Order: sequence, then structure tokens, then C-alpha cells
Amino acid sequence: MRVISWCVPLVPVWVVLAGATIAQALLLPIPSRAQATRREPLDVARSFASRYPETASMSYVPALSWVGSLRLADLTGDDRWREKPRRDLRPFLTGEQNAIREPYQLFALAGHVSSFELGRLGNEDAAALAREVARLMVPQEADEVVRFATGWAEDMYMVTSLLARVAGTSEGEEYAGIVGRLLTLYVDILQRPDGIFIHAPDSPFAWGRGNGFAALGMSEALTWLPEDWAERSIVLEAYRRQMRALVARQSDDGSWRQLVDDPASYRELTVTAMTVVAMARGVRLGWLDPEPYLPVIDRGWQAVLVRTDEDGTVRDACTSTGAGPTREYYLERPAVNGADDRAGGLVLLAALEVELLLRSPSSGGRD
Repeated sequence: MRVISWCVPLVPVWVVLAGATIAQALLLPIPSRAQATRREPLDVARSFASRYPETASMSYVPALSWVGSLRLADLTGDDRWREKPRRDLRPFLTGEQNAIREPYQLFALAGHVSSFELGRLGNEDAAALAREVARLMVPQEADEVVRFATGWAEDMYMVTSLLARVAGTSEGEEYAGIVGRLLTLYVDILQRPDGIFIHAPDSPFAWGRGNGFAALGMSEALTWLPEDWAERSIVLEAYRRQMRALVARQSDDGSWRQLVDDPASYRELTVTAMTVVAMARGVRLGWLDPEPYLPVIDRGWQAVLVRTDEDGTVRDACTSTGAGPTREYYLERPAVNGADDRAGGLVLLAALEVELLLRSPSSGGRD
């Protein structure tokens, strides 16, 4: 291996090349496969952690990099990777910046997974903030599974990334149940019989990053919740069903596509990075057998590498995308080529998972 209560989130649009079309993006030069394979996962992780996030807002997007940087510090024993998350998060902890904004939206509240992770390092203010946000998500109406839900595949990650972590704390007993009810409901309404997820009930399209959110959400629950978690067997089977479906839909260059079931759709970076994260963690933690997944993960990681540069810039990363009414809506979404906080954070997480897999017995380990 070299309630549901429906609302529309106001997701920010990140940096996109002015006027760039998908066709233009696909013509940009990318490094060769030979160049890509010379980059080690930890080298990629360090370069992306050094750069991202470029914008410190309380949202899931910068939190991807903050959490990744803290994991990089744990993995390497180098405390300097904790400096940027601590610095970036300080204004939210001191009140200089609003840590919990109204109107409440899950994509913003999910940013507090970084508060939880900082709290694990002994920062009591961060730990208290994470618990406050978790309580805010608890349903208050009989028809709610979780507050502020959109019904989109994104919710599977936005809710689970924080609540599955808090579920393991002394104040977290009810959160495992919320996570279980949300994931099993979304599996029922969004997962097709073939294992692929649609974006939303009224947007029945297999959007790449939507599948990534579903995969990461289930992976977070399986990682953080105990073996006797009531919904584990249902979620594990849904996760495995999706992984099998994604293996069958991997492109010839190792990537996954903007619409994962459309061979004419462009090869997209974020779904590729997210799938690598979910598969690599699954093999490492024993949810998936190493074969046939190890070669799939390797090809996926190479596809990530050829869409990234050593300076942290990226290519072929779908911009911010709400649930859309037509297939053409997804096919015509602009591609980010350059610096991008969301894609950068996801690449960082993929690099860390590949490194952890390479160190594990599942891949034979490193010498």
C-alpha cells in the first residue's frame, strides 16, 4: 500500500478561479503520477496543516484543518502543530468573536468539533463550549431527530462529528441515541439499494461530496461510540454497503466523480479524499477486510496526490453546493483550482488516515 426540521443552510462559497468552468479546470496542468508517488503522507499533512485554514470562522470547514492539525501533533509528537488551532480558536473562547451564531445552522455548529478536541488537551473553556453546542442540537419537538436539520446527506457528518464524541463523556448519555436515530433515518431515506447515497429526498442525485459526508458521518459514529451502541450493526452494514458500491464506481485513475454514478461526470477531489478517509479507517479499525480495499485506497490516495501541490493548492474541488433540482446542476458546479479551506482540510485528513493505515498491521505496517 505504497425532525427532521427542514431549513436551508447558508454555506459560504469559497475561493474559485474567476470565471473558471469545469472544462477549463480540467485543462489545467497537474503533476504526473510519478511525481505524486514521491510525496509521503506525513509530508502532505505537514504542508496542508501549515497552510489551512486560511480563514478562521466557526464552521465545519476550518474545523477540518484544526482537528487535522491536532491529530498531526499527536501522530508526530510535535507540539507546534497545536499552535495554529489554539491561536485561531482563542477569539471564540474569549468572546472576541461570536462562537455560536444565530440563525443556528448545523454546518456552523459542527465547527465545535474543534472545541471538543481542544478540550481534550485540557482547555476547560473549549470543552464547556463543545458541551453547550451539543445541548443546543438536542431535539425539542416530537417530530425532530436533531435540531436545525436540513435532511441533506451533510447532516450525517455535521451532527455526528460532534455528538458522537460528546456521547463518550460523563454528560453525553443521550447523544448516542440521537446519533443512532439520525443515521438510521438518513440511511432509510437517502441510501439507495445499491449502497450509494442521494443528496436529499427532493434531490435524488448521487453527489460526490454528499456521499463523502455520509461515509464520514458513519465512520465517526463507528469510531467514537461503544461496541454495544444500539444502532451499531445497522450503521456498520450501511457503511459497508456504501463502501462496496464506491469500490465499483472508482474511476480508472483512482478518483471518484462529482456524480459518483455518472461516468461522464468530472473526477472530483473532495469525494476522493473523503472516500480515502472512510475506507482507510475502516480497514485499520477492522470494519473492512484489507482485500479488496487496500489497492482501492492506494489508487484513491494517488488520485488525491495528483490533484494537490506541495504549496497546499488543489485542483478539481467542487465548490459549495446545496441540494439541487437537476443532474445538470451538479455537473455544472464550478471547480476550485487554487487555495481552498474545505478541500485543504479534507486532504489533510486523508493524509493522516493513510499514514495511520501504513503504520497498522492491516497493511503490513512499516519497517
